[in-house]
Amino acid sequence: MFGNARNQFVRIGSLLLLPMLVWMSACHAPRQLIYQNIEHFSLKNVGLSKSTLAMDIRLYNPNKYGICIKDADVDVYMNGKNLGKLDVNKQCYLDGRDTVLLPVKLEVDMKNVLSDVMQLFLNTEVTIKVNGKIRAGRHGLFINIPVSYEGKQDILSGLK
Repeated sequence: MFGNARNQFVRIGSLLLLPMLVWMSACHAPRQLIYQNIEHFSLKNVGLSKSTLAMDIRLYNPNKYGICIKDADVDVYMNGKNLGKLDVNKQCYLDGRDTVLLPVKLEVDMKNVLSDVMQLFLNTEVTIKVNGKIRAGRHGLFINIPVSYEGKQDILSGLK
């Protein structure tokens, strides 16, 4: 009597397990977002020890599907000196295979920047390094996606 019920339970369990395994195998970690440039610099708060910069970071999503960017833990370096950590201003949705401007704030430690101010008047091209992770996902499941970039940028091109 219990043998038939057990066999039916195993068959039903197998039928439910198969679609779940197919669904899980289709899900894979999203590919790394591609940093393109920084635009629209503006000073929000200016102080002797700390200042706040607002800017937009242009990111490209190479994945076929859209993702929601929730949070960031990203360090920004200029000419090898740590400027500070980026703070994502708001949640942002990025369509698959599309580019978005992500509004962020950057708390800048002024002692790391003041020594380079005179150099910026002579040469506005700086080496920008961005390194960290962005918390992103979809359907309520979020993971950390690494972000890594290093390259030259003319900082005057982002001022508006």
